[in-house]
Amino acid sequence: MSTKTYPHALDAFRRMDGLEALQMMQRGEIPTTNITRWMNFSLETVERGRVVFAMLPDEKLYNMIGSVHGGIITTLLDNALGSSVQSVLPAGKVATTMDLHTRFHRPVTAATGKVFADAHVVHAGRRTATSEAHVIDADGTVYATGTSTLMILEDKPAP
Repeated sequence: MSTKTYPHALDAFRRMDGLEALQMMQRGEIPTTNITRWMNFSLETVERGRVVFAMLPDEKLYNMIGSVHGGIITTLLDNALGSSVQSVLPAGKVATTMDLHTRFHRPVTAATGKVFADAHVVHAGRRTATSEAHVIDADGTVYATGTSTLMILEDKPAP
């Protein structure tokens, strides 16, 4: 399928299984989300119930104390946490964050190198789901952890 078939990611999630849509996104067959492009995140791994997004830290993302701003790390986590839940949803269902918790363990800087938000589903019910994630570097050092509760909504395409 081409991006002409699904000009926006939401169109694909409305019409196909979340795992299939995320796999198509990873292959570049449908566009990534605007936030993913804007933050320069890459979708590294897609499995049912597990998603990994990556980011290469850059000084332009620093806060006033010389590390990547916590909001950037939290956004990376939120992207992975929500996508892991989306990967277990059928066509016409979407997940949106209800609650998000981030815990920072050490600063991320340009010297850290590429970091990965590895998220997996803890529980997926009919109306809510929970997921958890770790932000790690290539050596497995943990920089942040996050948990999320998501609301599952029906989002069918217009006729």
